Amino acid sequence: MGASSLKPTRIRQAKVNIRVLGIAAAPLGDGFAVVGAVFRGRLGLEGVICSESTGGDLTECFVGALMRSRHLGQVRVIVVDAASLPPGCRVDPVRLAEAVGKPVLSLEAGDAEPGWVLRWGGYSVACVGLDEADARGVLDAVSVGGYPEALRVAALIACSLSGLGMHKV
Repeated sequence: MGASSLKPTRIRQAKVNIRVLGIAAAPLGDGFAVVGAVFRGRLGLEGVICSESTGGDLTECFVGALMRSRHLGQVRVIVVDAASLPPGCRVDPVRLAEAVGKPVLSLEAGDAEPGWVLRWGGYSVACVGLDEADARGVLDAVSVGGYPEALRVAALIACSLSGLGMHKV
């Protein structure tokens, strides 16, 4: 993971209603459905951002969708679970943070490469634009059962858009 030129954001205390954006993706035809769930802490869904990508690097696709969204100004932190993205997909947390001017926390299951600054639960977390204490505070404030609620909801939506979450009746 490369260094970011994004000036670190200071979040002294992550409130229960901090707006976070969870990013998830699922296969869709020859490409991928990319979904962002804007969540108010762990309290409730505020909005959804959807896009479609034909390639494995979802960063630029999602940057465009977020920049066109009315939710950009609400979001304080972006969270992505790199381990749960479909095979062959990736989101570059440094490029994403620099393009939208928001801190990004990227979760990876287990131990990850150097540059993944902190351990949180069973995850290694890359922090772009946040220091370790602020990143922990945000993750604690927005999580239920040790997982960010915005990521859980984004994954549910992405799977239902792709048809993976639909049951045959």
